[in-house]
Amino acid sequence: MKTRNHGLDEREMELVKLLMADCKSTGDIQAKLKKLFAGTIEQMLEVE
Repeated sequence: MKTRNHGLDEREMELVKLLMADCKSTGDIQAKLKKLFAGTIEQMLEVE
């Protein structure tokens, strides 16, 4: 059985698995992605 990776590399797939570990609904996924995106933007702004 082949696993679909949607064009993601191995590290990105590991991140997906970690993010999905405690998500029970699409709302959980959206909330987690929103926090992740906000944290990423904050980190980028701090580096500048």
